[in-house]
Formats: sequence, C-alpha cells, structure tokens
Amino acid sequence: MRYSQFREDAIRPNDMEHMINRTNVVADICNEMGKKPLMYRQFKADESRSIFRFVVKVTPKDNREWHGNKHNPAQERVIKELGIRNPVWATLEPHTGTRAPFGVNHIMIPVGNYQIHHSSEVEDLGRRKDAAEFIDTYATGWPDKSHGSNEIIVDCVNYYLVNVGDFVGAYAGKKAKAIIDKEHWSTWSNLNTELLKATFSTYRDVGWYLANPVTNYFRWLSTLDRNPNIIGQRDRSRY
Repeated sequence: MRYSQFREDAIRPNDMEHMINRTNVVADICNEMGKKPLMYRQFKADESRSIFRFVVKVTPKDNREWHGNKHNPAQERVIKELGIRNPVWATLEPHTGTRAPFGVNHIMIPVGNYQIHHSSEVEDLGRRKDAAEFIDTYATGWPDKSHGSNEIIVDCVNYYLVNVGDFVGAYAGKKAKAIIDKEHWSTWSNLNTELLKATFSTYRDVGWYLANPVTNYFRWLSTLDRNPNIIGQRDRSRY
C-alpha cells in the first residue's frame, strides 16, 4: 500500500497544556481498549525535533475516489465491497526501526465508531492484483496476535499516533529505553522488537505508561516555565 495515495490531516498539540491533556485522553482510550493487541502504522510525520510530534491526531480525508482502478483494481474492489470510507493501513507487527520505508514508526489508536478488516491471506493488499482470489477471506473485527505482519485495514474518522521512538527512547522511563539502540547507525533497524512487544503487548500497557511516567515527565517540563500550565479536566472533543 502506498500511503501517499490518500490525504490525511495530522494535528499536533499547540502547547504543553494541550500536550498533557491529549496524552491523558489517549491514555484513557488505551485503558478502555484493554488487552487488545497494539497496532502499528508508518506515517510521514513531523520531521522536526519538537516535543509536540509525540502524539498527533489524524483525520483521514473522505476522498476515496482516487484513480485506483488504473493502478490497483484489487485494492479498489476490496475497499468498495467492504464498504470502507476512510481506509487506514496498520499492522500488529512493529517495524524494526524508529523510521521505516513509509515514514516514522507509530502506535496507532483508533477512536470513535471504527471498523477493522483483515485477511490471513493478504500481507499487503497493494501488491495483490486479483481480488477474486481473496476477497471472501476478509473478516471484520480485531485479529489476534497470530495475524502477525499481515496488514489491517481500519475504517475510522479519527485516530491518534504515538511516536514509538520518542515513547520508548525518551519519555517512558529507564526500562523502556533498553528497547532502542541509540548508537545504532540505522534508524531503520534500531529497535529490539521482541523486547518492545514483551514490554508493550496491549493497549492497557501503553495506557499505564502514558498516564504515569510520560505524563509525570511532561508535568515536570511544564514547571520549568515561570507560568506553569494549569491542567484542567479532559474533554476528548478538544484534544
């Protein structure tokens, strides 16, 4: 799948107060998702070193008329027959680095009334040509961990992305830092993916870290300002 085929708006937090509130909103969502396995998504995100790139809110555009019939009729047929309006591609298997062929490595957190579609026969829909061979193998709902690296299609209006490199390498604490090799020459292979999956196997795992060490770190950063941010009650519609 070529992610550039579909337009998406990615909005990062405006300031530290917004950052802390958004982090806690995402933590709440992750805790509600409980023991569901994590989904990962490569995304061409903010290239700056700003702390606000850590968690972004993404809105897929409802512009799925794209010229897929010429470039990939199988993909177009799957999207249409499954009734998908806002396709977003993800996987249960994290890439081996903080960066990847299609962008930066992120944990994906869908929100709202989303639907998940997957097939044990399709690793990459973008590389398949004849949909008739596999269209009836698609199922709706969360796949289990055995789905492996096969892609997942998430139909959602909004979703959040948490930057994997920033999460384990900077904000989640000493234990998490062991997952990333900061001395490795390639950001495409600087993650210990087995340790990553063992430490953060479910959304509940991520939720706890977001709500505790990550939030505590951001709160400490906010105290460095002469006018500390006041963290108010969280409202998901705002963040």
